[in-house]
Amino acid sequence: MSQPDRDSGFTLIEVIVVVALLGALMAISVGGYDRWSRASEQSGTARELQTLLRSTHQRAITEGTAMCVLFDTANDEYAVHRGTCATPGTQVDGPYRTDGAQVHLVSPTFTGSGGPGVTFYSRGTATSGSVQVTRTGSAKVYTLHVEQLTGRVSIS
Repeated sequence: MSQPDRDSGFTLIEVIVVVALLGALMAISVGGYDRWSRASEQSGTARELQTLLRSTHQRAITEGTAMCVLFDTANDEYAVHRGTCATPGTQVDGPYRTDGAQVHLVSPTFTGSGGPGVTFYSRGTATSGSVQVTRTGSAKVYTLHVEQLTGRVSIS
């Protein structure tokens, strides 16, 4: 005796189970993506700031004049000025804002700069110090250090 032909396909129960599993996976991944996205904004801001500090260092040497990067922590902005931070001259770049509303610039402390900023001199030296990039709701802090003798910029 032969088996009757059945229509091939999925039952309603199978489709509902698959849709429920996909929904659960999507709910889990959205939370992870959100956390990753905010952490990426903080890391990106730190790297952008490092790049700007390095290019300003090179620009001071190339143009043969002091250049200053001033930090405005109240507005989470930074800008490049010609001259020292004690007497900033013409603004040549910026102001730049941090990535995202939850990323902040904190504690710009530079010795001898005369303000909340770092001065790079034409001979390659700089005012030493650091600035921190923080994020609301996170303990992670990126600290950018500028060395006085070489003007080297590093992140820790």
